[in-house]
Amino acid sequence: VSHNRSVNPLIEWIADHLPEEDRIIHEVQDDSTEIVVPSENAQEDDDFLYHDPADYEDDNLLSQEELDREAGMEIFDNNDKIANFDEEEANQFRVAIIGRVNVGKSSLLNALLEKDRSVVSDVAGTTIDPIDETVEYADKKITFVDTAGIRKRGKILGIEKYALMRTEKMLDNADIALLVLDASEPFMELDEKIAGLIDKNRLSCLIVLNKWDLCKKDEYDKIVESVRSRFKFLHYAPLITISANSHQRVHKIKDMLVEINENYSQRIKTSVLNEVLDKAMRRHALPSMHGQRIRIYFATQYETRPPRIALIMNKPKGLHFTYRRYLTNKLREAFNFEGVPILIKAKNKRDKTAL
Repeated sequence: VSHNRSVNPLIEWIADHLPEEDRIIHEVQDDSTEIVVPSENAQEDDDFLYHDPADYEDDNLLSQEELDREAGMEIFDNNDKIANFDEEEANQFRVAIIGRVNVGKSSLLNALLEKDRSVVSDVAGTTIDPIDETVEYADKKITFVDTAGIRKRGKILGIEKYALMRTEKMLDNADIALLVLDASEPFMELDEKIAGLIDKNRLSCLIVLNKWDLCKKDEYDKIVESVRSRFKFLHYAPLITISANSHQRVHKIKDMLVEINENYSQRIKTSVLNEVLDKAMRRHALPSMHGQRIRIYFATQYETRPPRIALIMNKPKGLHFTYRRYLTNKLREAFNFEGVPILIKAKNKRDKTAL
C-alpha cells in the first residue's frame, strides 16, 4: 500500500508516532534522514518490496475515456473479427448431433425434420457420413448435421475411421452441439469423451436425454444428477428429456436451439459489462499476487459465437482461476448465457497484439 498516494499521509503519521526505540535511521545522500518501519518478518517482506513503477503510474488519474483509447480501442483496431462482425450470422447456425453409436441420433434428426432423411437401424454405425439438412424456423436457418456415431477407438475399423475424422472436422464449423445420451442405460466413459469434443471446440450445447419412454419416471432427479455429476464441464448446458421414436417433446428442441443461438450471438455494451464486473469486484475484491495489487481497469467483449471477453489488467497472470470462475458466474447471473460457454481473456493494457 505504500505505493498508493492516498495512504502516504497515513504512513507519515505512523512514522511520527513511533517510539524512538522502534525507529531505524538510515543516512541518505542529501544529509536528511529516512525513517524505516521494520516488519515482523523483514526477510519475507523483501520478496514484496519490488514493484514495477509502470504498474502504478498515474492509473488513478486516467479517465475511462483515456483508458478506452489507450487499451480498449487497440483491441478493436487489431481484431478483424469484431470489426467486421456480420449481424446476419446470428440468423443462421449449424447444429451437430453427436453421441456414441446407437443412441438415436438419426431417429432424432428424422423427428426434427419431420421426415425420413437419415437411415435408421438397430445396427450400430449405420450412419457413416455426416448428413446435412437445413430448415427454416422462427426466421432462422438451422442446419442439422447427423454425425457418425463415435465408438471406442479400438473398435473403429475401415470406413468408420474415416467417418470419425470427418465428424471431428465438422465440429470445427458447428455452432451448437446436441449431445445425445441414452437415458435408459448407465452413462459410459465414452459419453464423457464425446462431450469433451464440445468443450474442446468451445461449442454451445443442449443435452438431449433420449429414450425417455424406456425410463422410470420417478428416476428423473437421479438421472439428472448423474448427468450434472459426469459432465460438470457442461454445467452451462440445459437438458431435455425426449423420445425420438414417439416424438415426445422433440418439438421443444427447436425453440431451445433458437434461444441458445441468441445467447451465443449476443453482444454486451462495454458500459453495461463494466457495471456488472465493478459490482462483483466491490463485493469480492481481487486477491493480491505476492503482495502486489492486481487491478482490472475495465472489460470489453471483443467477439461473439462464443462470447469472448477481455479483462484489461495491470498483471494478467495474477488473475486466479477461482476469481475468473467467480466473474463468470456473476456474468451468468446478470445476462442470459444459458447453453453457452463464456471465454475470458486477461490482457495487459500495454499489449498491442490482437486478441
